[in-house]
Parts: sequence; C-alpha cells; structure tokens
Amino acid sequence: MLAENKDEMREKILEAALKRFMHYGAGKTTMNEIADDLRCSKASLYYYFSDKKTLHNAVLMKIGETFFQELEVEADRTDITSEEIFFNLIAIKIQFVERFSRLELFKILNDKSEEIQQIVRTVEAREYVMLTKVVKKGVETGEFDVANPEEIGILYKDAMEGLRFAGMSCMPESIVELDKEGFEKIVAQQKLLTEIFVRGIKKQ
Repeated sequence: MLAENKDEMREKILEAALKRFMHYGAGKTTMNEIADDLRCSKASLYYYFSDKKTLHNAVLMKIGETFFQELEVEADRTDITSEEIFFNLIAIKIQFVERFSRLELFKILNDKSEEIQQIVRTVEAREYVMLTKVVKKGVETGEFDVANPEEIGILYKDAMEGLRFAGMSCMPESIVELDKEGFEKIVAQQKLLTEIFVRGIKKQ
C-alpha cells in the first residue's frame, strides 16, 4: 500500500470516528460501527489503530491541533488589545469544549504513556510561548508594564492550569468527563483570575 493511500485511509478513519463520537458519544461507539460506516472490515481499522483507546486518542489529538492553531491565530492578532486577546482565548476554549463535549475530552488525562505525556509537555510549551507573546505585545504597545514577560507568561499559564485541576480535584481518579456545572465554575474562575491578573500588570 502506498504511503499516501495509507495516510488517506487513516484520515478517513479519524473523520468517521469523529463523526460517530460527536453523534453518539465516544464511550458508546464501537470499532464495528466505525468499520460499518467506512464499509471496511474491523481488521482494517486495527491495521491503523491497535484498539479503540488508541483511535480515541488520535481523534483527540487531531481536533486538539486544530484547536491550538485557532488559539495561536488569535494570540497573533494586532487589531485588538492584549487584554481582549486573553479573554478571547478563554472564549475559544469554551466553544471547543462545548462543541466536542461528547468526545470525553478529559479522558486522555488518564493516559500516562510516555507518548501522551510527551504530547502534553509539547502543548504546555506551545501555550507558554503563545501567552508570553501576548504579554510582550501588551508591553510593546504600552498596555502592560512588566519587565519580565516570560515570567509573567508562565505565571499566568500555571495559574490557569491550577484552576483547571482544582476544579477536577473532587472527581474520581479516573477522569472521564467534566460535568457542565464543574466546567462553568472553572470558566467563571478563569475569567475572574484573568481580570485580576490583567489589572495587576496594566500600565497605570
């Protein structure tokens, strides 16, 4: 099988899985159903993905990359203030979670494999670069008054991440999904934190 055909088939599987996950929920979808949608054998799916968990993770990584690219485009905007960008980034995250809520987005946090942990570390590094860029832009335009944008960027990232995990602290060790009430609480806290944070670094 040619490499391009293999890549094309892999993408078709991911698209079919995403479509079914969004409609029926990831937990209720079987590999047989995805194979039926593609009119192929279940063995064909296992050629590309060793099990449903691997396929689920691949779908999450696919939509996650698209999501992160959207965040980075927003962070690069020059037509609005850095404060507005910070709040827009939160809005994009809300839209993402609401749109893909049936995909059990938080389930990937249970995967402690080195492959997934490396992806998590890469995402965290990209987020740090993105947030630092927003702070630097605010300094350059005179909106923010800070001497160390890099430290401010990582402080904001860690604070926002802390709220996410604080909201999950009451959940079982095996995280499947954050309920709507828990999600809304985290969002409200992140907005308040951002408001306080921006007020603290704004040029007086």
